[in-house]
Amino acid sequence: MHPVNENRPGYKHTPLGWIPEEWEVTELNSVAEIQQGVSKGKQIQDSNAVELPYMRVANIKDGYLDLSEVKYIRVDKSDYVRFLLRKDDILITEGGDPDKLGRGAKWNEEVKNCIYQNHLFRIRALNGTLSSDYFYYYLQGKRAKTYFLNCAKQTTGIASVNSTQVKEMPVIIASSSEQRRIATILSTWNKAIATTQQLITQLQQLNKGLMLHLLTGKKRLKGFAKEWKEIHLGDIFMERNETGHIDLNLLSVGSLGIYLQSQSEKRDTSNIDKTKYKRICPGDIGYNTMRMWQGRSALSSIEGIVSPAYTIITPKENADPVYFAFLLKFPPVVHRFFRNSQGLVEDTLNCKFKDFSLVKVSIPEYHEQVAIAAILTKANEQIKMSENHLSSLQQQKKGLMQKLLTGEIRVRI
Repeated sequence: MHPVNENRPGYKHTPLGWIPEEWEVTELNSVAEIQQGVSKGKQIQDSNAVELPYMRVANIKDGYLDLSEVKYIRVDKSDYVRFLLRKDDILITEGGDPDKLGRGAKWNEEVKNCIYQNHLFRIRALNGTLSSDYFYYYLQGKRAKTYFLNCAKQTTGIASVNSTQVKEMPVIIASSSEQRRIATILSTWNKAIATTQQLITQLQQLNKGLMLHLLTGKKRLKGFAKEWKEIHLGDIFMERNETGHIDLNLLSVGSLGIYLQSQSEKRDTSNIDKTKYKRICPGDIGYNTMRMWQGRSALSSIEGIVSPAYTIITPKENADPVYFAFLLKFPPVVHRFFRNSQGLVEDTLNCKFKDFSLVKVSIPEYHEQVAIAAILTKANEQIKMSENHLSSLQQQKKGLMQKLLTGEIRVRI
């Protein structure tokens, strides 16, 4: 592959930017057949009716199919031929959230005799000018997404495009051989991404099994035989309710832990007056008072202040904070918080420290807590490493797509 400068001889300027001179920009309608799917609710005579599986908007993700639920639709027999999906067809969504607009996936006959609904566009390449594999990746690129966002009709947070806009979509057309080579290169990244995603799923399942066995005592670690004790959480935690520390850094509590608000991607919605914000110290656990029944808690490794919406708890002697950070997110324990929370409906449930204190749990002695926490921490680190690797692969693919699909980097044929 050879990177090029956009002003280098052999390139031309187009409405989509600089591309190789032998490449073209054309409307999708000139190189592909575009058709919307079957409408639901049509009156059909029983003698002409047939029930078929069909693809919905929910099945089409950005670059892949979600076939976890495939529904059936009753249609006229004539619709079977008209809307039957063929191998290499591309399906594009008509609308949805703006960031999901125009998402597309390639059909490889995953489901037999399958058709598609009218909120999807089927793109079928014509005359060999456009490779379906190449267009599949083109849809995931910046120019395709920008086009759909710019021409979409948006109301109340939902965006949509019509068939005319899909047909008029400008597409950069490389030579047939380059299209095939580009698709082959990008498929390598796709395979690596899919493999990493499978690994993460496997690690997550293993982690669930580890938690189930280690946090319930079903599996004991070597060298530990003391009987577990049933205690109230109030026996081993006390509340830290210290306010007025406005000199401390503002912290944010998220799914990944507790960190500086300045490092958070979330917008700062904190009050200007922070005199009522609560101090949290390393080893403390902060939990969302109104969301503890959903497991919203995190262990802090730094000192700072957090919103008054959080309850801060600090462990007493012989209580390992890392162990309890795992235990308080363990689904059976989270369910106990739900039972102990006060309120008429879920949105008003709260678990104040007095309610938290009454929850019963069975726990091992301190040294076994530490040993269990070390194993679960290691498992979490493996998952995090794999997630970071996945993010890196996705960014690499995104950057490579941008360069390959515009000819900024040329491929050897």
